[in-house]
Amino acid sequence: MVSTLDSIVVFDPANFEMKTRGGRTVSIALSIKQPFKLNIEINYDKGEVTIEFTGKVLGERYPELINLNTIQECFQRINALGFCEIDIEKMMYAQVVKCDVTKDIPIANIPSLNRFIRGHIKNYQSYVCKLERNGNLIIEKNVTGRRYKRRITLYDKEAEMMRSTGQAFKARYGLEGRYEGICRFEMNLNSQQAIRDTLAITGTTLEEVLRSGRNPIEDFLNDVIQEDTEANVQDTWKTYWQRLVLEDCGFDLAKVEAKLREYKGGGIAKAMRPFRELMESLPAGSSTWSKEKLLEVVR
Repeated sequence: MVSTLDSIVVFDPANFEMKTRGGRTVSIALSIKQPFKLNIEINYDKGEVTIEFTGKVLGERYPELINLNTIQECFQRINALGFCEIDIEKMMYAQVVKCDVTKDIPIANIPSLNRFIRGHIKNYQSYVCKLERNGNLIIEKNVTGRRYKRRITLYDKEAEMMRSTGQAFKARYGLEGRYEGICRFEMNLNSQQAIRDTLAITGTTLEEVLRSGRNPIEDFLNDVIQEDTEANVQDTWKTYWQRLVLEDCGFDLAKVEAKLREYKGGGIAKAMRPFRELMESLPAGSSTWSKEKLLEVVR
């Protein structure tokens, strides 16, 4: 968030890293990583304050995430650190320049959900879908320019909290076991234009952002995921060579689509349908998920 200089009072500048130019102070900055991430920069040349923090600022209320009901406590906890005093009322009019829209959803089998999504991307040229080594699934719109970028990451929140810093945080705030079976959906919005477009708001003040009634995660997945089809797979010569193509592509439909574009040209959506159906018929690809069910759980 970016706000005006009068939205914060610094108690002791000695606690901040100071940048000078020509014998005068240009800016001061504070950065902490534990127990939550907090960055504050006061730029006197630009006449603005930049503040960045994560939901862990809420401590034992972290599962509630940052929203209109918890935002005041976020600032109160920052003030309680004793480095500065943030004017909460003024900060509500700060401009949000970057944010992560987040949902925590109970999901029993996250790998099954990942398999379903990877096999149901509507267009593998328009969207990049990759499974990281740590199990995180990333879906990203394949465009240039920050204003058009959209990215969602799905990951096992308990696995993420099992790291040493996460373990210490859970113990400190009594959150042991709270994230078992929880899948986090996290959408990164890295420009004001992206924030306005996805949240359907005209401005990007903190209050406007938190009051938005849109669900950009549902909207994004609705655009990305292929409509469900009823598998109709018969044991024929055609399905035999389709299975060979799948095997050659490592059962990765993105690679299948790339092959089709290389050799076939047009009519890709129609050509991909039998490969999607075949994937659904295979034991490793079978799933209880559907597009309707996915949108329902993120709604």
